[in-house]
Amino acid sequence: MTRLELLSNGEIPEQYHYLFTDDYLGDRHIFRVWAHNPELLEATLEYLETLYEQLTPRTKELVILTVARARGARYEWHQHVDIARDKGVGTAEMRAIGGDDYSGFDDEEFVLLQYAGAVATGEVTDQIHAALAGAYSPGEIVAVGLLVDFYVGLCNYVAAVDLPFEGGEFVGWTPDDETIDSLFA
Repeated sequence: MTRLELLSNGEIPEQYHYLFTDDYLGDRHIFRVWAHNPELLEATLEYLETLYEQLTPRTKELVILTVARARGARYEWHQHVDIARDKGVGTAEMRAIGGDDYSGFDDEEFVLLQYAGAVATGEVTDQIHAALAGAYSPGEIVAVGLLVDFYVGLCNYVAAVDLPFEGGEFVGWTPDDETIDSLFA
């Protein structure tokens, strides 16, 4: 059970109800917890929207999945397996990230995943950074680093409030299509 109550729309000031529509956030537990401070929820979402605009949707999801795996963050992994499917990340690619095997990715994504994992664990070397700088612009490197930083913090926060999964059981680090379809139909 979560350490902070998941608020319902009736418990959230009306001016913030728009955040919880299917067209905006939907009904994810993390946002129901953040609704205890709707001003911060709204500001955080604005920051994330700006950050997300800096990277392609696929790149963003690859980074988030890598961070979730590097941090052992089951909630974030579970959420983003569902989200990543719609952003061009295939099940085989998710399985590879979940199994810490980036060998099937092209050179540009391979170095991106290495870098994201290294930032998430605090183990960036000059070699990893130089490889990333060979494939991405300085602005993209800043965006990737800030995205990793945000999700490392989010993974820690989710663990601190003991947030449960939506839809029941954990999808697993190396999910198959049948499991994904059954959990996120």
